[in-house]
This record gives sequence, structure tokens and C-alpha cells, in this order.
Amino acid sequence: MHNRTTVLLIIGLLAPLALLAQNRAPSLYLNYQDNEAGDIIINTLRVASPSPLYTYYCGLLWNGGQDAGGYCGMQEHPAGRNFIYSLWDPISTNEAITADYAHPDTDLANFGGEGTGLRSLNFGIGWEAGQWYSLVSRAWSTDGQYTYFGYWVHDQQNQAWHHLVTMKYPVPGLKFNTGTSSFIEDWLGNGEEARTVHHQNGWKRRTADHSWIPFDEAYFDRVYPDAGTVNYIENYDGGVVNNEYYFMASGGTTMPVTNEDDVLLSLPTSATEPGFPAGEFSNLLLEEENDSLLTSWDVVESKSPQYAYHLRIFDNAQLSGIPLISVDHVKPHFRNETLNINGLVNNQEYYIQFYITDIFDRESASVIVPFVKGATVSVDPQLLGGSISLFPNPVDDTLNLLFSQEITDAAIRIFDMQGRLISQTTVRNTSLAAIPVDAPGGLYLLTVNDGATQRALKFFKH
Repeated sequence: MHNRTTVLLIIGLLAPLALLAQNRAPSLYLNYQDNEAGDIIINTLRVASPSPLYTYYCGLLWNGGQDAGGYCGMQEHPAGRNFIYSLWDPISTNEAITADYAHPDTDLANFGGEGTGLRSLNFGIGWEAGQWYSLVSRAWSTDGQYTYFGYWVHDQQNQAWHHLVTMKYPVPGLKFNTGTSSFIEDWLGNGEEARTVHHQNGWKRRTADHSWIPFDEAYFDRVYPDAGTVNYIENYDGGVVNNEYYFMASGGTTMPVTNEDDVLLSLPTSATEPGFPAGEFSNLLLEEENDSLLTSWDVVESKSPQYAYHLRIFDNAQLSGIPLISVDHVKPHFRNETLNINGLVNNQEYYIQFYITDIFDRESASVIVPFVKGATVSVDPQLLGGSISLFPNPVDDTLNLLFSQEITDAAIRIFDMQGRLISQTTVRNTSLAAIPVDAPGGLYLLTVNDGATQRALKFFKH
């Protein structure tokens, strides 16, 4: 039996309350037939050109009327093209939603008027019409108190993944319980302009066995009646193009020549999973200081993002027996870990094994690195353009990096000592770079990565 769970109420809440002009383009939606609990949902969107202002292209909408109800997508906003992710406030508790991580270009704010909750907007990454973007959200619980909701975007044109936000929801054990929906909405009232969005490669991963449900069937419908769209209520269309993607078109002179509303669409697929390449890491760096071993690494942005990381220290090259130190952390945004090696013997050789798990639970290849406690382990200073000087240290607001040789192209990232990314920038064709430090006082890690090698330096912020 097909499900046709209505999202009319939810989309109605998203529309402006003052319906004065009645000039909005009709709101359209796709209701996918994935009515099983899942922990990952995915949809892939392409916005057609031209794309009028004040349009919300929602790729994923879930759990309406339940704890952890939310939606995410792409907006044509007056301030720029953004990626948005929102969760409604809990029903079962008054505790607020917070952010465990936010991308440096992600802005967080509480919202109201359409229910209340926490919203994230990222204008810095941006998106382009005519290009495909995969939106991925994953829910997980590790502490028995919260459910974490991560949001990633894959830019297919540039083969780059971005982790935009992880929200910390004050109810444990939540999943994507309802069927998933997508919609297109004119939130202001410029219905005279047509807008079109395409959807493909949509999936939900079942909680029960981690198998994948494709979004291969969807009910296409519109919000009707709707007083705010009276002048353009019949200007819409939707369907499937060449068995490649769903489309929804709204406003302008669009007419329902492909399908009228309230129709079940089919987009068959022979795939059994989304098909993203497994995650990889690079540039593992070890640095010992005062009975602590600082490990830092990078991830390959064209591969699936990190979900967790794993470290083991053994006293033998065969990695046999129980590891002396073992770390397994579900922290998608961490890129360093400080290990207490006080219990290891000075001047003895040990072996550290490191690997990551990506957001689809696939393990990367592991790397095994030998080190001798009491001997500093670091990158050869001849790499990365020779030695690097960092000053002043401590710093007030601007950190200077002096390279002994001109650096051609390098990514500069600053992390706190819990591994959270504080800022990132790129420097090119320079031997001196000024790096703003907008962070509270404390100890930080700065990494310099030229694409082949990485160097890590510590500094203190007043």
C-alpha cells in the first residue's frame, strides 16, 4: 500500500503569515515511499536556471509533528545562495537544541513563526544553478542523553564534501521515523517567475539492518487550496524526465502538461546503495610533548566524510595482543587527538595504528607508524617550503606565519585542543601570511597543508 502522508500543514507553516498579494507560486512536494525508521537520509538536487529570489528548494523533510522534526535544502536568498538545515524544538523536553559543531561559514540562530527551533545557514560555500548537490543527514546517539544530527553536502561538480553542522538534540535514540519529503516554495510572493528543481539519487538507510531504501516512488502534489497562491495556483508541473530524475516546476506560465497533482511517480533504479566512494585520510602527523602524543590528520575531501576515528598503540609491529592505548571517537569534525602516553616506557619503540570510519560506516585503509617514546616525531622542515616561524606567540588577534621559502598554495586551519575546527583559509604565492585568530583564550593547533604534506604548530591565544 502506498503512503501519501500529507505535508500540507508543514509547508503551510513555512509560508508567510500575511497573505496580502496572493502572488506566491504554488508550493509543490514529493512524498517518498520510505516508511521505515532510518539513520541516514540522502537526496541529490539540481536547481534549474533562472532561479528566482525567495525560493526554498527543500531536499529532505522528516519527522513532522514528532521529536527531531526537521528539513534541509538550498535557498535563493536575498543575502546569497545558502544551504539550510533546521530542527524543530523537542516535544518531550524543554531543553534547547545546541550545536556540537558548525562550519566556519555556518551561522546559527533560533527561529520562530513556523514553529520554533534551531536553524543553520551557510552562505560561504554557495551553490550554482545547473549543478548537482547531494544533501546527507545522519542521526546517532553515543551518550544516552542526546541525538546528534549531522549535515553534509557533496558538490558533485568540484568533487568536494562539506560538513556544515552537527546539532545536539536533547532526546536520545531518535531516528528518521517518517516517510521523507521534498518541496519547492516561494516564500515571498513573486509567482510571476517560474522556478524548477530536479531530484535524484535519494536514499534512506534502514536502522534495522543498514540496507538502503531508494526514493524510487514518490507522490507528487501541491498545497491546495492556498489563499496566498490564488493568482498562480494552476501554474505548476511535475514528473520524471527520461527515468533520470524527478522534477517540480512552479510559477510563471508553467502548466501541468506532464502531470497534475496527486499522482504517484516512479523513478526506477538498479542500484542498491548511494555509491559514494569510501572515506580516506592523509597526512597523519605525530608529535610528542610532555608525555603526550599529539596526532593530527586530514581527510580527502573528494571521498566520503569522516564519521569516527580510531587509534591503537601496540608494543609490536605485528599489532598482536591487546593494544596498550585504544581510542574510538565518533566525532566527524575532529582532526587531532592528544594521547596520554605517560604509561609508556622511554626510549622504547611502539606502533600506532590509525584509520577512520566514514559517514556510511566504511573503514578506510589503516596506517601503522612506529615511534620511540622520548623522540620527537614531526614533518621534515624541508617540506612545505622549508621551516615555518609562527609569531607572536602568545597572540592577541593576528598570527603571522613566516615561511623560509615562498609557499605556492597551502590550506591553513586552526583547531582547539578538542579537535574542533575554528577557522580555515588558503594562502598562495607568499612567504608571510597574517592569520586572524577569532577565538577565546587558550591553547590551539595550527596546521599547514600544501596538498602533499602537513605541518602542525601550537600557539596560545591571550
